[in-house]
This record gives sequence, C-alpha cells and structure tokens, in this order.
Amino acid sequence: MNWSRVGKRPLLPRQGSGFSLIEVLITIVVVVIGLLRLAGLQSKASVIEMESYQRAQGLASMRDMADRMMSSRGLLDVSTGSPPVVTTPGFQSFALSNGSIVFGTGDSYSNCVTVTNKAESQLCLWGQALKGVAETSAGSQIGAMIGARGCIINVSPPTDFALADFFIVVVWQGLTQTADPDAGTPAALCASGVNFGTGLRRAVVTRVMIPKLVG
Repeated sequence: MNWSRVGKRPLLPRQGSGFSLIEVLITIVVVVIGLLRLAGLQSKASVIEMESYQRAQGLASMRDMADRMMSSRGLLDVSTGSPPVVTTPGFQSFALSNGSIVFGTGDSYSNCVTVTNKAESQLCLWGQALKGVAETSAGSQIGAMIGARGCIINVSPPTDFALADFFIVVVWQGLTQTADPDAGTPAALCASGVNFGTGLRRAVVTRVMIPKLVG
C-alpha cells in the first residue's frame, strides 16, 4: 500500500491526445474555404474554355469564308474600269462599307437550297454556319459562337495588283470584359448596330486580296 497517498484522492488516468471540439471546427472551416475556392477555379476554367472554343470557331468561320472567296474568283463582281471584268453578281454586291449588312444571327437566310445565285449561295452557307446549324441540342443551334455575325467589307478601290480586296470579319459575344475594338476598324464596323455589352465584343479579322492574273 502506498502510504503517501493515504487520505488523498486517487490519481486519474491521463487524458488522451485527441482533437478538441475547437480544433475540429477550425478544420471544417478550412476545408469549406478550400472547397469554395476550388469551385471558383472550376468556374473560371469553364469560362476560359468557352472563350477559347468561341475564338477557335470564329477563326474557323473566318478562314472558311476566305477560302470560299479565293476559290470563287469567277463569281466576283468587280471591275478595273469599264467594262467590268466579271458581270455575274457576286460577293461585291454583298460587300459593305459601313457594317449595315451582316450574315449569321438575324440574317434573312433560312434555306440555302432555294438560293440560285452561286455567290449568294456561298454567303448563305456561311451565314448558316455562323448560326451554328451544324450542331443542335434540345432544338437550339450550338455549333457556333454566341450571337455570331460575319461581314465582308469591301476595300475600294483595291490595290493596283488586286482584282478585289476585302476584309472578312467575324464578331460574337464574349463572356468576360476586355477592351472593345477601336472605333472605325473592321472589327468595330461589322454589325456595328449590335450591342454585345461593354468589353464583350470579340472579333477576328483577315484581309483577302484576289490577285490580278497577268499574261
């Protein structure tokens, strides 16, 4: 018998080294904050992915029209004086200088099969592509950018070595604010009456020159 403990309370077993309630609560708060930040990163990644997808689609649409024009030399209604080099109504008839004529969302083309003019047929097909008719989901056309429009802006007169000179422009609505195109540029002139929202106008532009054939 341990006489030194006589009349005293027995020794209690030492407490274990487990977590206290406050430590558990702090851990929960840290985990929740981490999950919220992860959700925010996923949301931003989705927006960036969509912006990248739209730009890729815009570039593809722009190059598609450039290829159509380069391969349709005989459909261009242009002249280097009098008489016109080509008399068939063509892209020149639908080119614009002020952005008032656009193709894609809101244009008048609904069925390209009924279009008999070859040049206009090319424009109709381009307009349909800009509307995203190639891919649908639940009845909605999702094969292109948001509110996509395309313009062919005539550079008149063309340079001396070109039969025709055009800017091909594709514009659409972005998802995050950036700088809008400078006023008076092809990117700003195309579908100038459409308000995509401050900093949300996206555009890709290329210049197509149809060279004169000499000899």
